[in-house]
Amino acid sequence: MHVRLGALLLLLVLACPPAVAHEPPEEALVAELPFLGEKTNRIYVDLAPPENSRRLRILLDTGASDSVFSPLAAREAGVRVKRTKQRPYQRKTVLGRDLYFWVDTRSSDTGTRMGWEYGLLGCGFLEEYVVELDFDRRRVRFFDPDRYAVPESVEGEDETVVPMRLTGKRPIFEVRVEGQPVKFLVDTGSPFSLTVDGRIAEKAGIVPDLGEVPAEMIAGPVAQKLGEAARVEIGSLVLEGVPLLVAPRGHYNWAGPDDSILGYDVLQEFTVRFDWEHGRAWLKRRKEVTRTLLGEDWQRIRDERRGVAPGEPADVAP
Repeated sequence: MHVRLGALLLLLVLACPPAVAHEPPEEALVAELPFLGEKTNRIYVDLAPPENSRRLRILLDTGASDSVFSPLAAREAGVRVKRTKQRPYQRKTVLGRDLYFWVDTRSSDTGTRMGWEYGLLGCGFLEEYVVELDFDRRRVRFFDPDRYAVPESVEGEDETVVPMRLTGKRPIFEVRVEGQPVKFLVDTGSPFSLTVDGRIAEKAGIVPDLGEVPAEMIAGPVAQKLGEAARVEIGSLVLEGVPLLVAPRGHYNWAGPDDSILGYDVLQEFTVRFDWEHGRAWLKRRKEVTRTLLGEDWQRIRDERRGVAPGEPADVAP
């Protein structure tokens, strides 16, 4: 009798696979870094080890394949910039792994043509980890992918797992905009919401009638017109009334297969984990988050651009 009962219990255990733990175990954590500075719609962290006298301040940028500094930003980090250098520079980091990066001296070894300096932490470094962006606690956590992986699926109504395709190591999500599937480059370095190529907007029936929002990218200036998407689907999660920028001439074919970008304004509505090794990402909706455009309240901006007075309905029937 005891033998039969034991065999039955064994069969039940084998038939029911163990539940996937959504939260990473403590031993998987490699490092936890706070967001630096005030809220700027960008994520800056300091990668310098504690014993360093200089900070290694850098923008976490999933839109960049490699890590790159402008000349002045590199010098501020203590780098001796050489215009003829053929190999990447190297610095120790708080994660215990060296950062290899380039200094962009193509136009100058003293500054940039845009007039602003940058250090970008690209996917060549990030892909070695499961990277969590926690906007509630304003922190980035790096996990060992051998000790934690994003689960293949989740059951919570406020969370989803989506396939993460790569182009040049950079993450691509397929998102539905007004029912149209669009392959977005997920770019933490972009301070905007959703930006789509003009052809995508036309297919989705989106008319960008709220004015212009030009942008200066490293590749050059981009003309953008502002509109709104009524419905955006990321995996099983639905967003309604999302600010959307249309770039009629695209982004120099830089932003993945559909030349479209999902930026900070959308990402900040979730806690996000990127898992390069297993090709998927996890998003969990945050509570009581204001929808934004460049960090400002989107409803207010939309109403102002439509000429709607405070308290007046945005859409008045003729």
